[in-house]
Order: sequence, then C-alpha cells, then structure tokens
Amino acid sequence: MSGNAQKIVKNVLLLAIARVSMALSLPLITFISWLGAYLESKFEVVNDRVTQVEQKASDATVQATRTSDWLIAVETKQAQDAGASEKFQNATLTRLDRVQDSIVGLSNTVAALTATLQAVADDKRSRPP
Repeated sequence: MSGNAQKIVKNVLLLAIARVSMALSLPLITFISWLGAYLESKFEVVNDRVTQVEQKASDATVQATRTSDWLIAVETKQAQDAGASEKFQNATLTRLDRVQDSIVGLSNTVAALTATLQAVADDKRSRPP
C-alpha cells in the first residue's frame, strides 16, 4: 500500500502543480503582452530621439560646410585685400619719396635764392652810391 499511496501523492502533487500553472498562465500571458507593449513604446521613444539626433547631426554637417565655405571666402578676400594694401602702401611710399625729393629740391632752390639775394644785397652795400 505504501507504493499506491506514494503514487497517489505524486499524482495529487502533479495535479496541483498543473492546476496552479493553468491558473497562472493567463495572468502570465497578460503580463508578457503588457511588457512587450511597454518595451515597444520605449523603443519607439528611443527611435524618435535617435531620429532627432540624426537630423540635428545632418543640420550641423550642413552648417559646418557652409561655415567652411564662408571661411574660405573670407580668407580669399583677406589675401586679395592684403595684396591690394601692399600695392597701395608701395605706391604711397613712392609718392612720399617723390614729395621728399621735391621738398629737398625746393629747399636747395630756396637756399640758392637766399644766397643770391644775400650776394646782391652785399654787392649793393659794397658799392658806393
């Protein structure tokens, strides 16, 4: 009889486990479905954020390209302006050299005229009236 009792206990235990598993299967399936929907919504949020980040990165790349083009234009303009400025400075220095030469020439002329007038004045004083 102990063999039959043992079989009955095993069958009752197996039956209890089967009924508990049957009772918990519907809530477990519901929980798994809810968990799947929850995770799906989280994945959608993350996907939206990734899309936004990709868009911002694309916009930043476009802005970087525009900024690079603008800097190239500015550098080119600076180089051109530096060349034009150097030409202008050279031309101005040449003109200033010419003005200086003219001033020296005028100074020499004034000195010569002053010497001539002094000689004429000395000559008039030395002559008797």
